[in-house]
Amino acid sequence: MIKSAVLLAAGRGKRQHPYTDMTPKPLLEVKGRPTLDFVLHAVANAGVERVCIVTNHLEEKIFEYVGDGSKWNLSASFAHQSELRGNGDALLSVPQSWIRDEPVMVVATDYLLGEDSLLELVQAQEKHAAEIVMSLKECPVEELAARSSVDVDSDWRVKRIIEKPKREEIMSPYAASILFILPPQIWNYLPNIQPSERGEIEMQAAIDRMIRDGFKAVGVLQPAPEEWKPSLL
Repeated sequence: MIKSAVLLAAGRGKRQHPYTDMTPKPLLEVKGRPTLDFVLHAVANAGVERVCIVTNHLEEKIFEYVGDGSKWNLSASFAHQSELRGNGDALLSVPQSWIRDEPVMVVATDYLLGEDSLLELVQAQEKHAAEIVMSLKECPVEELAARSSVDVDSDWRVKRIIEKPKREEIMSPYAASILFILPPQIWNYLPNIQPSERGEIEMQAAIDRMIRDGFKAVGVLQPAPEEWKPSLL
């Protein structure tokens, strides 16, 4: 069972401008529900008990919305990402006092997640005795360069993951959504990751290094999670 999750909620939502000028990206609504509500329900349905939400932009509104997390039967705490330097940097913002020696789920908060989407990852971890589990989506080649490229074998064992690959680095039609289960060793790998060409500390670089070091990683092919856009208002 996965008891803990880090939720990434610090981004400014440049693609959602001007809607995010007054509303943080995770609180943009679909049918009267913020995307963060979909995520918190999916997290709780997967068996998670405690979440640390990494925030920055308009974070007070997120604090107010989530509170202590009891509305979702969760225990919620928060971490401030002072500079938006990538999702790996977001994880490094999580206080040591929150971290436990156990697997952790990492979830973006601008996805419209179905109730069982994260539970499927937990089930895959148990079925395959995997240390790393990631949600994979099939993407057109032109999209992969802006996302990630994941190399898998016929049993969905992940052999490599490259964030925002160059065209010649694309290995398959599969990209990883920001929906992961990671072993506790992730906290040891992240501080050793050098910033990318974009100046970002990328969680995927740490995951790729862990895979090369022998950690068992599997991918779960799922429908690409829908992201908020103005047409959903």
